[in-house]
Amino acid sequence: MKSKIVTAAEAASKIPDGAFIGISGVGPYGAALEVYHAITERFEKERHPSGISLIHSGGNMFSSDFSRDGMLEAYYSGLPNLDSDLMAGDSFSVYSLSQGIVVHIYRAQANDTPCLSKAGVNTFLDPRIEAGAANRKAQEKPIVEVVTIGGNEYLHYDLPPITCAIIRATTADSEGNIMDEEELVKHELLYLAMAVHNNGGIVIAQVKNIARAGSLPGGAIKVPGMLVDYVVPCTSLEKYHWPLNNEPFFPGQTGFYKTDESIIPLESYAPDGIRLLVARRAMEELWPGCICNIGVGIPVGMSYIASKEGIQDMYTLSNELGAIGGHLGGEMHFPSSFNARAYMSQDEMFDFIDGHGLDVTFLGAAEVDEEGSVNVTKIGGKIKGSGGFINIAASTQKVVFLSTFTIGGKYAIENGALKITNPGKGGKFLKKVTQISFNGNDAVRSGKKVLYITERAVFSLIDGKITLTEYAPGLDVEKDILAFMDFKPEIAADLKQMAAYCFDTGLIGIKEQWEKQLVTTQNR
Repeated sequence: MKSKIVTAAEAASKIPDGAFIGISGVGPYGAALEVYHAITERFEKERHPSGISLIHSGGNMFSSDFSRDGMLEAYYSGLPNLDSDLMAGDSFSVYSLSQGIVVHIYRAQANDTPCLSKAGVNTFLDPRIEAGAANRKAQEKPIVEVVTIGGNEYLHYDLPPITCAIIRATTADSEGNIMDEEELVKHELLYLAMAVHNNGGIVIAQVKNIARAGSLPGGAIKVPGMLVDYVVPCTSLEKYHWPLNNEPFFPGQTGFYKTDESIIPLESYAPDGIRLLVARRAMEELWPGCICNIGVGIPVGMSYIASKEGIQDMYTLSNELGAIGGHLGGEMHFPSSFNARAYMSQDEMFDFIDGHGLDVTFLGAAEVDEEGSVNVTKIGGKIKGSGGFINIAASTQKVVFLSTFTIGGKYAIENGALKITNPGKGGKFLKKVTQISFNGNDAVRSGKKVLYITERAVFSLIDGKITLTEYAPGLDVEKDILAFMDFKPEIAADLKQMAAYCFDTGLIGIKEQWEKQLVTTQNR
């Protein structure tokens, strides 16, 4: 069989004008930087390929490489990563979707079926609201419609065929068989490659290592060679094949090796201050054996606390990129996991999430309104995007939002009480959110349990109303909480102070509590 190995420049030369390109990668993970560089270098020299469309699921931090004038015609992303002012303009269409929706689009194109999802109904993705159109040019070319099947509403996403895939993996043989054994996130490589192949397009894979044809173990192949057209060996790992923000490679993050726990850099992503306080309170919403998802931001602090408390093996912690169990990384290490018990690929994880497989999720919140709706996708007029938020929040029966109570607030903890040193400003609890990323009314109709945890107070969504259930010791409810809200919440009849351990930094003792619960349950 003819070798599929080419240079990045040779691969780039195969991409025609008007191609619809799908790229792998979330943040710095999985980005085929040498191929990107070759494509943009060719465009600067030749003005080709021009008029392309680009799609990626998560926040690929290098997608802006393709935003040169005249190069981009349309941009679709689950977490847009271009300049906000550029996206707001009308030089090309911008569609802000969700991470889960994009990977399902790949799957639908791979097997030639419609892409239907309940996720996004009655949010900004719904065509009755904004249809995911982030600028005027996108509004003129809608890609989503509401369809009703069996009395249930779905969103139908109809995109043009994706005709070029640029993926990244670890090892390939000369026939194009691909392994991803040293990738820290298990991307949707197979469905993206399958979609493009079945659409008659070209699949380009950047790798670190080249193996002899037929020498790779068949069971370890992530993408079979029949789907891959060109293999690009990376010429500079330091420049073009980052494992993680150009940080040292940790084998224990790949799912193929176990790292001695003494060298896991837990303290590098330890939360502090208010982030720690909120995460500690959130731990109360877990229970032994639950299947839990955590999002980026404050929720990641819960993984750190779980590791310090020694409970990481007493429940199942996961993230939308597919890591299951172990010590989920935070800060620069999110969304990988050290010593994960298992991995799914990202598309598999979203199938699990959309099928209501999670017991509970912990997500961030930028704005909350009086109906319990949440906005994380458009802040200060800037497009931020959904990531996995839309799918996760819509499909999980218990949803816990973690946030600061005000913008810019500063605090001290004295004698177990919260002292406000700078109140900050409101803008978090509004009459109406700027954009609907989570619909509170839908949550009530579906019987979800919804909480909103902040450093000053805890709220629950009860009978369709935001209800204050707990407040921080040392605060005056009227002056320090209600005065900073644009609406007046209900006040629980059994309003109480937040637990004292929230305002401490020592071990909470969760492991001992859970062990007692398990013994009690077993003895019933």
